[in-house]
Amino acid sequence: MIKKTYKKSEVVEMLTAMERKAREVLKMAETAESEATKNSFGMYDEFVRKATDFDTLAILVEQRIANMDMAVDNRPELEEQYDSLKMLVAHGLIKASMKFFFVLSTATTLPLGARNLFSSELRRLYTLKNELNSPKYEGKLGEEKLADLETAELILQEIIDKAPSMLNFSG
Repeated sequence: MIKKTYKKSEVVEMLTAMERKAREVLKMAETAESEATKNSFGMYDEFVRKATDFDTLAILVEQRIANMDMAVDNRPELEEQYDSLKMLVAHGLIKASMKFFFVLSTATTLPLGARNLFSSELRRLYTLKNELNSPKYEGKLGEEKLADLETAELILQEIIDKAPSMLNFSG
């Protein structure tokens, strides 16, 4: 199978789309942070969906950069732009998650199915932590944000422990 190569213009177009998506995620992160005190699960769920869309787009962009036409001489610039967008969104995601999970951890009751929702969010945070600890991103986010990510994971684990799961009628 022949590996497809991409022109610089195709990569730049995808990076531009990734930048737009990053702005959407960051705007949604701000909204999710402000809505956290209202126990608005819907807003946080929408934020998570936007962040997941960004992650998917980032995978596509990373593959295009890796498979870019070898004649392109400014690959490092494009990789730097990609990495900057990843760090920008990671910073917003960690900040919003910390705020939301902290507020949520004080709730005495959580909605039915909250355990299922937050279990997938824990997986996403774990994946983000592993990615940020890779040599490629080492030192780019800062120790404080990595510690915040660790704290968000711990708070989320506590929330999951007290959250009700969906009822299972099969059995």
